[in-house]
Amino acid sequence: MRATDSAHRHDRLALRLSVIISRLLAGESLSLKALSGEFGVSERTLRRDFSQRLLHLDLISDNGCWRLRTNPMRDHTPGALAFARNTGIARLIPSQSRQLMQLLMDENGTSPCLIGHVHQPAGILPDCFQRLAEAIYHHRMVSLLVKGIRHDHLEPYRLIFSQACWFLVACRQGAIHVFSLHEIISVSLSEQHFRHRNETNALIAMEDFINALPHFHFISNVIHTFREHSPEPHTRPKGVKT
Repeated sequence: MRATDSAHRHDRLALRLSVIISRLLAGESLSLKALSGEFGVSERTLRRDFSQRLLHLDLISDNGCWRLRTNPMRDHTPGALAFARNTGIARLIPSQSRQLMQLLMDENGTSPCLIGHVHQPAGILPDCFQRLAEAIYHHRMVSLLVKGIRHDHLEPYRLIFSQACWFLVACRQGAIHVFSLHEIISVSLSEQHFRHRNETNALIAMEDFINALPHFHFISNVIHTFREHSPEPHTRPKGVKT
């Protein structure tokens, strides 16, 4: 019987705590007196629940009632600054003070800024975007299926938004490749990792490179055509220096 009683007592405790937590997360303010009548336990027991068993929650007590602490102006600065700098949005914001970052990240007030785009990028598969972001972050090689053509052994460097379109900048055997995300059908992550090249990171962050992304294939084809038709050193006309 003792074992059975102990099990029942633990079951009642687990049920009581689960109900209390769910109500707290829903934003309710819980009265010890009301909970005591509902669960058939003393206010002292409930006080121990809040102060000891639920110690990991950010709770505050006010006149016999317990609730989650809410701070609409909590410090979002580190996360806001990291997001702004990592995505390049920091270049658009004249000030990156703590006060402004808090205003931009707060969800309760009126957002002071709105960044407009021509239109929302269409045709991008969310799963592909997510996998590419993970591969870039963890430096994992990928294989892509683009318009029915498979591209293997790619080193994904960045997802870049330019002129209302998302582009993937990747490398293979030292050469840069650019893919429009709306043309990517599937993404497979490899277990093989790669190391970023500093010169490549510097190049793809340049404003001229980013602006040229929509025309990357055209520029590459032009360069390739000139290379194919350029005379070999032994066939160059006399007088032309190599």
